[in-house]
Amino acid sequence: MKQNNKMMEHDFVAEKIKRLREKSLKNKKAYSKDKLNKPISYWTKKERLKDQIGKEFTIILRTKGCKWALEQGGCSMCGYIEDANIKDVDSEQIMNQFDYAVSKTIQFIKNDTNNYILKIFNSGSFLDESEISKPVREYIYKKIAEIPQILEFSIESRLDFITQEKLDELQKYLPNKYIEIGMGLESVNDHIRNRYINKGLKFKDFLEKLQLCHNNNIGSKVYLLFKPPFLNEKAAIDDCAHSIKEMIKLNVQTISINPCNVQKGTLVEYLWHSHRYRPPWFYSLFDCFNKALNEKDLKKIRILCDPSGAGTNRGIHNCLRSSCNDKMKTHLRDFILHQDLSRLEQIEYDCICRIEYQLKFPYI
Repeated sequence: MKQNNKMMEHDFVAEKIKRLREKSLKNKKAYSKDKLNKPISYWTKKERLKDQIGKEFTIILRTKGCKWALEQGGCSMCGYIEDANIKDVDSEQIMNQFDYAVSKTIQFIKNDTNNYILKIFNSGSFLDESEISKPVREYIYKKIAEIPQILEFSIESRLDFITQEKLDELQKYLPNKYIEIGMGLESVNDHIRNRYINKGLKFKDFLEKLQLCHNNNIGSKVYLLFKPPFLNEKAAIDDCAHSIKEMIKLNVQTISINPCNVQKGTLVEYLWHSHRYRPPWFYSLFDCFNKALNEKDLKKIRILCDPSGAGTNRGIHNCLRSSCNDKMKTHLRDFILHQDLSRLEQIEYDCICRIEYQLKFPYI
């Protein structure tokens, strides 16, 4: 009976996610040719590289979008499909998007004294042929190889599309770059990942792909979701701290912590509007870091955390006082850049919402 109840719970959540996504995308129109020849966005900013502080050059390509989101509604917190074209985007247009971002930024990079990591996102999986074809991937790799200031290259993909052939392809064209593939594990707990997030991913399958990357000297970046729907602050801290520790044991090179934010057309947004979900507190995130990490671990791994919507009602926040959240964002950024836990210990919790937090969550 318990097993049947769990299956019914999962079916309800998965079906709700799918219906919300279909409703959100129902009247979505394809983008104009002009917009399809330019990326969604691109930027440069200070970032933590593997063993130094440098800069990131980020490009967000507009593609068809995540196959999992289009076919199954996607993950309960992810609304990035809203930026996708939904219909196929021509290979030439995707190459034009990449070239546009590079042409606008390359001179700045060449004149800069910093080393760079190039991050490419595409609202789905970079290694999915239905989004980005092999000729386009090879075109991008060849262009990256010509930019010596870019030391690291980071993409992300669902596990289904990570194959030996595609890893060989990466190494063939980028033999002198550190390559890292991001994988959205979200939690080491199968129940949380698949029942609450609708990831459609088993931990054992993640371990297989992680080993494949290790065997090919390809770096691994694992995304962990901080405070998925249906978890309170204490459960979120415990789940994420446990997941971080497990990733350290597995010799994952980079762990990216993503505090859940409220995105359009998602189950999380539905719960938020119904007053059944609140994004996490900064206090909880910092507590999680202190519980999960030590200085020895931070010499072996890289922790990243760059929350979307931080300090707003839809993103991670304490109270909504800008002075409080700005301080939290500054300390978080400082910790990430320097990979130094003592930076979190230096925070003065002088906002009145600290008392509110302690009264609400005395068990943390």
